[in-house]
Amino acid sequence: MNNKVFLKLTILTLLLAIADIIVFSPGIVGLSFSNNVILFCLAILVNIVIISLEYIYLNYSTTGKYGYDLDKLKSADDYKDALESKLNKKSPFYDEVKQSLSQLDSITRKTNVLSELLEQNNQQHFTALIDLSNQATNFMFNNIRKILNRIAILDSDVSSTLENEHKEYMQRLLNSNENILSEFNKLLTEVSQMDDSSSSDESLSKVLNDMTKSLKTLRGESDSLK
Repeated sequence: MNNKVFLKLTILTLLLAIADIIVFSPGIVGLSFSNNVILFCLAILVNIVIISLEYIYLNYSTTGKYGYDLDKLKSADDYKDALESKLNKKSPFYDEVKQSLSQLDSITRKTNVLSELLEQNNQQHFTALIDLSNQATNFMFNNIRKILNRIAILDSDVSSTLENEHKEYMQRLLNSNENILSEFNKLLTEVSQMDDSSSSDESLSKVLNDMTKSLKTLRGESDSLK
């Protein structure tokens, strides 16, 4: 059971206990067993139902098992929280999770730098650059999502003999991410030189085209990784 979700269950239990104290304390609401048998039994039943539903949620939902729901991961912070929930030194995928976190931090910093550079250089490539930056980020998010999914698969079958296959699969995804980060570095270099007299629109356009082709190629590779 995920520690964060377990903490939520503990807090819920404490809140229910406080509510019961308020309801059944003579000096407050003053509900007593002798004159309110039905209400008393109903209150106990509500407590049992709420805790039981939360227990079922913790044991059977994706969020309860892993601390995140893949379908609800949208932002870099969402993916970071999900990865950190798997950052266990005893896990066979500890290194892969660490590398994923590093790549996530890198793409976040690079997109922030790009935004700052574009604020200083309002060029005709502005829309294309933002679109390409979003594509690169979403591509990496998708790869990290696949890594999290593979970790979840192994978590559900601790006796799996396919650990090496999982690691190889994850490494291919991580290598794809590294390729995108490398292309992003070239892009940032060209954007940073947009005001340089030696720089040209042609060189920036070439980098844009190269990065677009790289994304298309890598997307094709990742689509074959089932």
